[in-house]
Amino acid sequence: MILPAASKGRWIALALALLALSLLAVAIAWPAYVLHQRYDKVIVDAEEKIERYQKLASLRAEHQRALEVVKARESSRFYLKNVIPTAAGAELTDLVRPMIESNGSRLTSIQPATVKEDAGFRVYSLNIGFNGTPANVQKTLFAIETALPYLFVENLTLRATVPRGFKPQPNQEPEVSVQLEVQAYGAKAAPRNATAAAGSPAGATRS
Repeated sequence: MILPAASKGRWIALALALLALSLLAVAIAWPAYVLHQRYDKVIVDAEEKIERYQKLASLRAEHQRALEVVKARESSRFYLKNVIPTAAGAELTDLVRPMIESNGSRLTSIQPATVKEDAGFRVYSLNIGFNGTPANVQKTLFAIETALPYLFVENLTLRATVPRGFKPQPNQEPEVSVQLEVQAYGAKAAPRNATAAAGSPAGATRS
């Protein structure tokens, strides 16, 4: 390329040199800017994580106290003791049957307990049917809902056993037919302290 002579040529050469320097500066500065933005984002994310971890660490003592309160309340008593599904189902049956019979109701049907997984626990369901007077049915349901371990009544159906307009004899109440599902929760595995106690030899002491 031939530049014009005299001062005009010098200005053009100077402009070209400035343009080249500008392109070189952009070629160096742009990657540095991109990397700077990327590292800034990484640093901000790391600082936010550290801040969250520090908040969690500051709450450790409070969480520890809450865990101690839960342990003191023996929360395991609210669940079925057995962790084997068949044994836990039998345990649920053995809990519910006496409640029905001891409160004046009459057991009419009972099905094997079923089990399903739910949020780290096992939910056992027992479908049963029984007949009883309204007062006995009320006592039976109260016994189920206040039992330990906790039992939950689901899908309750009540049917009269006498036709409409039936007039009972004095001091004789007609029975009500009840069909319901009783649920209970159980753990998937035995507690660690219980497992350790069962595995240690009797009378063993620490040295």
